[in-house]
Amino acid sequence: MNSIQNSFENPKVSIILVNWNNSYDTIECIESLKQLIYYNNEIIVVDNNSTYDSIKELENVDNINLIQNNNNLGFAGGNNVGIEFALKGNSDYVLLLNNDTVVDERFLSILIKGATEEKNIGIIGGKIYYYNEPAKIWSAGGGLTKTTKRTFQYGENKIDKKQYNREKEVDFLSGCCMLIRREVFEKIGLLDADYFMYYEDVDFCLRAKKFFKIVYIPEALIWHKVSATTEKSFRDYYRMRNYLILLKKRFDTNSFLILLFSSFIFFERLSRMFVRKIFFNGSEKLSSRFSALVSGLIAGVRNRSKK
Repeated sequence: MNSIQNSFENPKVSIILVNWNNSYDTIECIESLKQLIYYNNEIIVVDNNSTYDSIKELENVDNINLIQNNNNLGFAGGNNVGIEFALKGNSDYVLLLNNDTVVDERFLSILIKGATEEKNIGIIGGKIYYYNEPAKIWSAGGGLTKTTKRTFQYGENKIDKKQYNREKEVDFLSGCCMLIRREVFEKIGLLDADYFMYYEDVDFCLRAKKFFKIVYIPEALIWHKVSATTEKSFRDYYRMRNYLILLKKRFDTNSFLILLFSSFIFFERLSRMFVRKIFFNGSEKLSSRFSALVSGLIAGVRNRSKK
């Protein structure tokens, strides 16, 4: 009898954190995880070839499985290393969790209760707040626009007034926090490492949604230091590029529409940069961000789906 059959009431959960030169946030996240009241869990930290100091700090942390990659495999590739480790260890569920988060002590218990109530629930996630503004929502599940397939987060930047307190199915959940049933990986495979970072969570959920439900549950709470270690130019490049890769991989979108959508997104993001430059941050350098957007647009159109 395998672990899944043995652990119906108390399934084993592997919690995966990907670290890259950010041991301070990772350790703070681990400390919050150690306060969980759901005890059948293990913490797996996958380090993406960080500096010596970051590694040494993590090596001093007790009760974690530390895996060190020889290269920076990105969010997708780093998580895949952890997922493979977890599945070999007969975990029933895998929790992908950003390393720059802290969690409520009841968070995992609530997710497990929700996930086990219905066999067809493959992925489940909770309500994510901003770390520095604890009452402001960052995500209450994710959706896709009908025409352009743009992603959006329900509740983003809104003060929580219990308006997102209803459990519901969603199009996707942020990779910041996804509890995934083992059978999902067995059915559809791992994260698509072509994305490196950004949109790999959307891609994974779209593949999973063909066979499983994806559910947002509002009582499970975490707080997220949004993009704590990612430079804006990197975000601009990968978000631009990977949006186009997603269109090509997961939707029946012809070349003309891809070019149309990409042009719209490009100019929308460019205009936002100028607005922020003028009204919010006069010292922000736009040249590197503009270059990143252009490079991401070209890479996405040419389907260069590598780092």
